[in-house]
Amino acid sequence: MGQEEKISIENIEYLIEKYMAFLIKTVSSFTGRYISIENDEEFEIALLAFTEAIEKYQPEKGVFLAFAKLVIVSRLKNYVEKEKKHEKVVSLDELYETGQDFQAEEAEEQDNHLKQEILKYQKELLFFGLTFEKLADEAPRHKDTRETALDAAEKAGKDEEIVEETYRKRKLPIRRVAVLAELTEKVIKRSKSFILGAMIIFAKEFPSLLYWIRGTRCKNVS
Repeated sequence: MGQEEKISIENIEYLIEKYMAFLIKTVSSFTGRYISIENDEEFEIALLAFTEAIEKYQPEKGVFLAFAKLVIVSRLKNYVEKEKKHEKVVSLDELYETGQDFQAEEAEEQDNHLKQEILKYQKELLFFGLTFEKLADEAPRHKDTRETALDAAEKAGKDEEIVEETYRKRKLPIRRVAVLAELTEKVIKRSKSFILGAMIIFAKEFPSLLYWIRGTRCKNVS
């Protein structure tokens, strides 16, 4: 990349289009989820960072894409840290305990994506006859048991055949989940409602709720 490319908006737009796959892959790898180029704020952050990289790039900085990736990841980390200061990360148990407080009229707040997402999740739960109250009551109390259940839920939520069977029969296929998660059926049965509730989040890929779960699990690990 030459210096003349840095001063041209047309060249910046051309490079964004040329390296679109690189941008999507970089952001997806950072977030751990599929990226929508129209709706994800992380992608907007990446575009700004990519433009910054174009403007600041010098040949002595090495390969351009490697430099651009460093800038993008750095800006995304700054964004995440800033968001963490304004967002309380709570456990899935707390979500179930407080979820019922989000009444239908609050859905009118179009800017509150988390509340919108919780309401959609609540409808998914009702399809299986589950409520936040029921999940709160039946959630595993021991941290290791919760982690085991969440691992099983994540694996099941990413298995298309298990998800299809779950929705078709409106219940968790305990034996199949046990085999997939390499656990006994007894372990799955003890936490079946909790696993099903969490599995729905992974299967439907609710972004805010996934961030909620992952943030809590990261805190537990640390």
